[in-house]
Amino acid sequence: MKRRDILAALGAAPAALTLPRLASAQAWPNQPIRMVVPYAAGGGIDAVARLVAKTMGEDLGQSLVVDNRGGAGGMLGAEIVARAAPDGYTVLFAGNPELTITPWLQKASYQPLVDFKPVELVSQSPSVIACLPTLGAVTLRDALAAVKKRPGGITIGTPGNGSPMHVAVELLRAQSGLDIVHVPYKGAGPATVALQGGEIAFALAGAPPLLPHISAGKIQALAVTQPQRSPLLAQVPTIGEAMGFMKDVDFVAWYGLLVPAKAPAEVVDRLQKSAASALAQPAVRERLQALGTDLVAMPSAAFAERMKIESAQYQQIIQRFQIKAN
Repeated sequence: MKRRDILAALGAAPAALTLPRLASAQAWPNQPIRMVVPYAAGGGIDAVARLVAKTMGEDLGQSLVVDNRGGAGGMLGAEIVARAAPDGYTVLFAGNPELTITPWLQKASYQPLVDFKPVELVSQSPSVIACLPTLGAVTLRDALAAVKKRPGGITIGTPGNGSPMHVAVELLRAQSGLDIVHVPYKGAGPATVALQGGEIAFALAGAPPLLPHISAGKIQALAVTQPQRSPLLAQVPTIGEAMGFMKDVDFVAWYGLLVPAKAPAEVVDRLQKSAASALAQPAVRERLQALGTDLVAMPSAAFAERMKIESAQYQQIIQRFQIKAN
């Protein structure tokens, strides 16, 4: 073989060696993708996850199969994805409790800001403080004052320990000086039922299970626990407006898509583009609103920054007011 031919062959060898890797990357996804939802089927986050999975699957040409893995306040499912192969075939559709709150309340086997790569923040649901209309109070201040005088006092039910609503209740108790009793339930649905049955004076829960009853006049919304009013409940004041404090707190429940931290950049980019495309569809936007959640559509870098800031805020509040998981 001539020297020129030898050099040409040697020069082609590295390029040839890279072909399988490039072909593999270009072929992704070539099999169904497992979407772990760290809560039981039938809840608010599950409904949003299934909507996103279906629409993204149509765009990617592969099914996103929802795998409900509830337990430990969302931490079980998050751990499964944190330990999964970072190949893009196992993704996490999670909320903020298991990513920015619960790890400050109890020991977690993963580090949310280290073990995950945020892909797209999909939506957020306002947290609503509500009571029964029979209480006869117009404002949150009036409602708290009225209940304070009743047997049982001020009881506020939430979707559970470690939820954004749990932290909001503890902060309200600390800053108002009121004797508030936190009553944790296993989800927003049970807390809503408990309010309707008179087991508790107030419910502080995500909007989805409350909205139908608010619209029907069977439950009265008193405030939302976020800095700005929610488009879903534009007539309802923020807790800052209602109480004169807690003006900058943001105790919404959000839902987002994440992957193991070491997933290839091209896979993360493809997933993000697919999620953004899905959320841009009018039918998806309308369905999200019907589910009681506001569209956010925040891309990877901004989502990561939000997680970082929110995690630090929850850490500060939890440690300052010595909030416990149980």
